[in-house]
Amino acid sequence: MKAFILSFLILTSFYAEASILCHTPRMNKIFEVSDKKITFFNEFDNKAKRELASVTPRSKSSSTGITKTVDFENQKHIIHIGDLNSFSDVNDYIIIKSRTGHEVTYPLTCEKK
Repeated sequence: MKAFILSFLILTSFYAEASILCHTPRMNKIFEVSDKKITFFNEFDNKAKRELASVTPRSKSSSTGITKTVDFENQKHIIHIGDLNSFSDVNDYIIIKSRTGHEVTYPLTCEKK
């Protein structure tokens, strides 16, 4: 039992260290999702070098994926990654909601960094 608990703690600590780099199809939203923050990068910066902002998200975890909510540039961003072990353009998406109620959903292409 102790070995199981120790193994579980080690595996969850590795997850906490990993970050995920995601972008929309036309590269107009590029960001890195980590355990404690989301870092947005300059538009069309395919190397993710120039950082625009780092913000602290609200997080919700499921058995295989995560959903993070953050306010950035006067818009609410909801980032959903369906499965952290197998990224998919179908199950991974970002919803951007403006203060006036306009909502846009983009598929995401993600990879572990």
